[in-house]
Amino acid sequence: MSGVRNEKMYQLRLKMGLSQRQVAEAVGISQSSYAMIEGGHRHPRKEVEKKLADFFGVTVDELFFGRDNHGSRLEEGEPEGGGGGARGSPGD
Repeated sequence: MSGVRNEKMYQLRLKMGLSQRQVAEAVGISQSSYAMIEGGHRHPRKEVEKKLADFFGVTVDELFFGRDNHGSRLEEGEPEGGGGGARGSPGD
């Protein structure tokens, strides 16, 4: 890889208020591996790509290839659980 930081991953992690170690533990990789991925020094295996994308609420393409098909959960203001909510539903 080119050594250019994965800005999307970095910004999403900061918005969530998490450390590299916290993200790494959540997806089952070491903190040093996560740091190398976020720092642009290593590209993860496919299964780790998917775990990271799912964790951040974006697609693999958005996270690693800059193809922004839709916003992340945080950008959309959706709660982390992503539950159906009451948008547009009639009241009681």
